[in-house]
Amino acid sequence: MISWIVIVILVIVGIVAIKMNHLKHRVFIIILILLALFLYTSMNLVVKNNQLDINSVDGIFNIIKVYTGWLANGFQNFKVIAGNVIGMDWGNTNSSFVNQSSSDKPDAARFGRS
Repeated sequence: MISWIVIVILVIVGIVAIKMNHLKHRVFIIILILLALFLYTSMNLVVKNNQLDINSVDGIFNIIKVYTGWLANGFQNFKVIAGNVIGMDWGNTNSSFVNQSSSDKPDAARFGRS
C-alpha cells in the first residue's frame, strides 16, 4: 500500500513541476521522475523478492549489495543483447525473393492481391 502512495506522490509532484516550469525543463523533470519511479519500484521488488531486512544496518548493506548486483546483472544482459543485435547479419536477404522478377507476375499478384 505504501508503494502505491509513493508512486502517486511522485506522479503528482511531477505534474505540478511540469505545470510550473518552462518547456526546456520539462524533459529533464520527466526523466528525473521516471528515474525515481524506476529506482523505487526496482528497489521495492528486490527487497520483497529476497525477503531482506531493512531495519538493521547490516540489512541495509545487504540490500545495497543485492540491488547493485541486480542492476549490474541487468546491464550485463542488456550489453549481451545489444552485442547480439549488432552482430546479426542484417544485410542478408532471401536470394529467391530478390532474384524473382516482378514483371513475371500479373499486377494483382505484385501488389499482394489475388
